[in-house]
Amino acid sequence: MSDPAREALDRLEIHELRGAYSRAIDYENYERAHDIFTEDALVKYRAGDRHGAQEVYEYWRDNVEYEFSLHTVQMPEIELDGDEATGKWYMLVFYVAPDGSEGHVMGWYEDEYRRVDGEWKISAMDMGIEHDTAGYHV
Repeated sequence: MSDPAREALDRLEIHELRGAYSRAIDYENYERAHDIFTEDALVKYRAGDRHGAQEVYEYWRDNVEYEFSLHTVQMPEIELDGDEATGKWYMLVFYVAPDGSEGHVMGWYEDEYRRVDGEWKISAMDMGIEHDTAGYHV
């Protein structure tokens, strides 16, 4: 039988982890990738797969560029299984691209999480973009 308090805390910590991902990109704090992802994470971006926190950091550092961005995630479906979990999220991103074009993105994230040394991290992430009004993420 699961402990309801532990389950609630796990869900909250995963929710905050997903928020940390959004803030890391919005504030160009790319070093946070090491806190957010496991060392063996598999991250699927449109530009290709990244393996591990270091590759995610390098990808963000070299490729993620906005004049402004506000990444939001909502309506999570989180399934817990001990020290592992999965999550599905809707994504909405408002942005101003480097060329000054403004737009928003609608899509989703599907994640796998693992508790490492008592802390939740993303161990796998798949991202889907369903619509981008200015076409910046094509």
